[in-house]
Amino acid sequence: MAARTSTKGKQSSDEQARELLVLLSGVLVGLKRQQPASGPEDHDELRDAFEKSELGERHVGPLISLVISGPASVSELAGRIGLTPATTSLLVGELSRAGFVQRREDEADRRRTIVSIDESIEHVVGPSLEETLAPLGRGLERMSAAQRDHFMDGLRILKEEMSGLQRPS
Repeated sequence: MAARTSTKGKQSSDEQARELLVLLSGVLVGLKRQQPASGPEDHDELRDAFEKSELGERHVGPLISLVISGPASVSELAGRIGLTPATTSLLVGELSRAGFVQRREDEADRRRTIVSIDESIEHVVGPSLEETLAPLGRGLERMSAAQRDHFMDGLRILKEEMSGLQRPS
């Protein structure tokens, strides 16, 4: 394991931003490399289904959100993943045509569409997600509760800045 070095107080925010970009790139590469615990055949099935349906990385965010947080309206899903409702609706349509998600009318408000993971694909997506979550969980466990809280707060702030969102007053 590589030695951890602290740079607290030694780098400017610009230097830390550059280091953060490198660190996040490494995290993203690691996330892309993850294999599902249930075996490579499930990974192949998921990859083949994505390729056959001409789906790409942009479809992963809505899919993960639906697996983790459950069914949602298109607007709620858009808020979760930080995209516009129009873009999210487009992605949901493509995921629906590929058989990854189901869309149904909201019984309480027929103007709303509720999106959920299609049961036929859940057995493939679930194990893949669990395997991806494992190293993230281990990394968070290595931090104290206070460090985790600060880390998560920091990531939320960075997400707001990257999304162009305004901070609440």
